[in-house]
Amino acid sequence: MSATSLRPLPVDPQHEDLARLRARLRTDFLTRAGWDEATGVLTPDRRDPLLGLEDCPVADCRAPLPRRAAKLCDRCARRFESAGVAWEEFLRLPGGGMSFGDRTCTVAGCPRPGRGREALCQAHTWQRTQRPALTVEQWAALPGVVPLSDLGRCRAIACIRRASAVDLRLCQAHHSRWNKQRRALALTVEDFDGWLARQTSVAVGQVNILTPLPERVRLEVLLALQQRTDLGLRTFPTALRYLINLLHTRQAASLLGLTGVPSTSIRTDAGALLRSLTKELYCHLSGPDVESRRDRWNLQVFGLPGTLDFTPIRQRWLRETVKAWTIEDLPLRYGKQQASQPRQVISAITLLSESLHLSASEGGEVPALLGRSDIVAFCNRMSHAERTGQMTLDSRIRLVRLARRLLDEARQLGLTRTGGPAAGLPGDFSLRRGDIPTEPDRGEAGRDLPPHIIRAISANLTVLQKRCGKAERRITEILIDTGRRPEEVCALPWDCLVHDSTGQPVLVYTDFKNNRIGRRLPIPHDTAQVIAAQKKDVTARFPDTPVERLALFPRDAGNRDGAKPIGADAYSNAHRIFIDAIAHLLIDHDGLPFNPAAVVPYAYRHSYAQRHADQGVPPDVLRDLMGHRSMRTTAGYYRVSAHRLRSAVDKVARHQFDGAGNRVFQQAAALLADDRTRIAVGQVAVPFGMCTEPSNVKAGGQACPFKYTCIGCGHFRSDPSYLPELKSYLQQLLADRERITAAAELTECARAQLMPPSEQIDQLRALIRRIETDLDQLSDTDRDQIQKAITALRGARQRVDLGMPTIRTPRTPAE
Repeated sequence: MSATSLRPLPVDPQHEDLARLRARLRTDFLTRAGWDEATGVLTPDRRDPLLGLEDCPVADCRAPLPRRAAKLCDRCARRFESAGVAWEEFLRLPGGGMSFGDRTCTVAGCPRPGRGREALCQAHTWQRTQRPALTVEQWAALPGVVPLSDLGRCRAIACIRRASAVDLRLCQAHHSRWNKQRRALALTVEDFDGWLARQTSVAVGQVNILTPLPERVRLEVLLALQQRTDLGLRTFPTALRYLINLLHTRQAASLLGLTGVPSTSIRTDAGALLRSLTKELYCHLSGPDVESRRDRWNLQVFGLPGTLDFTPIRQRWLRETVKAWTIEDLPLRYGKQQASQPRQVISAITLLSESLHLSASEGGEVPALLGRSDIVAFCNRMSHAERTGQMTLDSRIRLVRLARRLLDEARQLGLTRTGGPAAGLPGDFSLRRGDIPTEPDRGEAGRDLPPHIIRAISANLTVLQKRCGKAERRITEILIDTGRRPEEVCALPWDCLVHDSTGQPVLVYTDFKNNRIGRRLPIPHDTAQVIAAQKKDVTARFPDTPVERLALFPRDAGNRDGAKPIGADAYSNAHRIFIDAIAHLLIDHDGLPFNPAAVVPYAYRHSYAQRHADQGVPPDVLRDLMGHRSMRTTAGYYRVSAHRLRSAVDKVARHQFDGAGNRVFQQAAALLADDRTRIAVGQVAVPFGMCTEPSNVKAGGQACPFKYTCIGCGHFRSDPSYLPELKSYLQQLLADRERITAAAELTECARAQLMPPSEQIDQLRALIRRIETDLDQLSDTDRDQIQKAITALRGARQRVDLGMPTIRTPRTPAE
């Protein structure tokens, strides 16, 4: 029988699980892992990059490195501490070789294991003490020195070493253990057999002994180890040996039996390995169909992180309804937060379940007995929780909306029909739109960072680089410059930078949230240089990996080929360390400390949107830049505050003129208090300014009595924020005049009717000149403030539909 083959089991009820485990093990992995089923020993090649141990670098040392971070074996590490020589010199010094595992006794033909520098077995070591003056070679050549009989293997079931103690037939390590514990615990000969069964293995390089474990546990360990290796994760034999000994000591019937062991009681590296092994094993043994029948889901089975716990929902029918809805909802979501919405729905339905348990008939266990009164009771409890400070108004609105959605969609999915979990649920057991509290006026969005805070962060990115690394600094730079989501930047592939037909840099990324692959975003040249520098560093770090497999920001752990990107959570932790370190440098406009908790990676996305909105980028263009499908979503990312808009209007209003160029000043701050959706009360937007004609204002700009001759109307007002429109209109009039003058096919009557009046052009030129002259007379400081106010107003004008005057088509008598 092959050493790596698995003996087939008869497939009967008691062996069905074992057969399933065996069927999933592959021969190629068992061969790679050096599995010998006859002895229950796992002996991978020491040179295997995922399963082996690196050799100690000392010249004649044959011991493996015991830990991930170790540079020397334990013996050589102790020698180096007392050697007092340089590292390179120490590596060249012979240490006599370390005795790990079994070495044959120096006496020719003696099968017993040798120990110590002279490598003599226990009996020959005692004999050697009788002739200390001789060298070991001279002593071994004496006629009385003869080979001894073989004592066989150590009697401890978890040991593969040869026995060296004649009396108990134990290896040296287990013989030493027995003597120590016999004295400490007052053990007798009668206790010896029980002591043997409890003994764990002794470290023998990369060898791991699964012999004392039940067959099911052996197969589970091998299967989980196979999955880790397939994922490219390294498994240190030292950590695996610790877990095997723990399984043996606790007499565990399954690897999953260790999931309840406190992490603080397990060695750190072994604890991490245990979590990984149990995860992989659980995913192999379970499946979406099996997991969906449980009340507590391990989302790793669905390929997602975390868990979903339905047990707080008391009523069985309601719990099953939420589970059925979750199965339908999970595949519809993308990104790493796929389970976020179901988790929130469970929270909302838990509150509904508690309300039914306290006030409904039969505790809400019978769906047919429920009705509108139970919904009213639930709404009253939510209202009471808000009034007593147990939840905020935002939480109340969100939870009631989610509960309403669940009840509505449960009916749409047919879960209330006969045979469904909510069969018999009355139609009046539902939440109406009026049951959801009115959402308050939010004011400004407030999630973007002020420009001076962004500048302070950018100026101190060296702190982030020193504390966390160059990659984290570059991620932050890209987030600030591009406004992408953190998980999108962290997961960028190596070849994410391309150039368009004009040579301008373009970022190619994946919108995970909306499952949109190959999105393209124009980026500045400075950002492109940051990406190019990162690409160069990554290729130097992983020269053997094809670039199409490389991540732009590879993570450090478990990533030997550089294909796995850094996690967004890991970056967020590094970013928090950085922000806390420079928190004293973040000061708001009032000279007070800026709240560092508001500086999160996602705030750069809001700042990006606000920055472009302030620069006058049209909303539809900004929507495309943000990667949104809905304009409403984009509008939620930025907003001009009432205070900021009031200040801007107040500044610009001081430089407002009528069509004749006469200054018209208004205190706009008082006007904004009544109507903040318009720039001022009593006026309406027209293409080049504002109109104050009462009938036109009342009609929203759609009823001008003078056919929209704004420039020559006394009700017209304009200011510096409309200079681009005024100049564009002037160019249009001049172009029309030249075109009409050159049209030979027009009669004089038609030409006179179509020709823009010279007086209108002159008046428009004078208005433009008057506004520009007024601005030129300002100081540099005042002019800069006016320019900022103009930017704010133009941004607000593009985000608020102020209406544009149009000439309606006359109605026919039939209409």
